[in-house]
Amino acid sequence: MKLRVLFLVGLGVLAASACSQGGAPASNDSAAPTSQGAAATAAEPKEAGAKLKFKDGDDRERFSLKPKDDGAKLVDSEDKEVARYKWKGGELKVSGPDDAVLAYVTGGPDVFQVKDAARATVRYTLAREGSGWKLTDAQGAVLYTVSAEGAGASVKGASGAEEIRVKVRDGKLSLRDPSGNTVLATKTPVPPEAAACLGFAALELPLRMALLFRLQSSPGAPSP
Repeated sequence: MKLRVLFLVGLGVLAASACSQGGAPASNDSAAPTSQGAAATAAEPKEAGAKLKFKDGDDRERFSLKPKDDGAKLVDSEDKEVARYKWKGGELKVSGPDDAVLAYVTGGPDVFQVKDAARATVRYTLAREGSGWKLTDAQGAVLYTVSAEGAGASVKGASGAEEIRVKVRDGKLSLRDPSGNTVLATKTPVPPEAAACLGFAALELPLRMALLFRLQSSPGAPSP
């Protein structure tokens, strides 16, 4: 009788052990969806970057650069599209609101060329010169030079006279004319040398912003 009781108890212990072992896979299965969900979240597109908004000296919005996954979009104060920027391999394609190609920005990291829509002619060249930059036209004539000035930068025209000064103070970047008046300003972080491109008054705004966008783009961006 005792042997029979012990035998039955032993069967009960074995059964309980088998049930607990059989329950383990169910626990792992329930964790699987969580892991898959995390992987799906990680694969979702990340925010392309902060909107770069510029205002004038009277605190009125002038235009903004809205980064996108494949480039960026330039809009005016009423949020109307002015230009589109799209990465094409190692080039930045510049188009109008109607998708007509305006130019291509090629090269880097120390020499950039602004080419026409057919990529046949170099309209402008922005090349690093010492700690600054030099913008030349199709004939090689110097249009502007950019030099570092403390935490900011100075933009000088072909005559050598300063036309724009980029200042950074209290988290705000501003472009000021020779009289010290604010022409443009932003609170979004942007390298002063990139913002200096907005001082190239001889270029159309879409091209100035294209150079700014290209200079501020990190090496890890779609462009090399």
